[in-house]
Amino acid sequence: MPLYQSDSILLEAHYFGDDAEYMRLSCAHVSVDNSAIVVQGIEPRQLQGLRWTPDFLSFDASGNHHRYPVGRPAFIGPDRAQFALL
Repeated sequence: MPLYQSDSILLEAHYFGDDAEYMRLSCAHVSVDNSAIVVQGIEPRQLQGLRWTPDFLSFDASGNHHRYPVGRPAFIGPDRAQFALL
């Protein structure tokens, strides 16, 4: 499971036409495996306040941009969230 040092993630939801929503959240690092993305160091209150389901999660690490299709997050610790890869 690759571990990426990133200071934030960007969540995106895209609707019909050009309508979209975005939310950037601070974090400590991101790990990716075949079925899920785990974000460490995330503020639970911000994520709990999300009123829409993200379509994509993206982040920058080591000069590379990473973007993945995801579903609704689940909390797996006090400052950890897991997003299923779609």
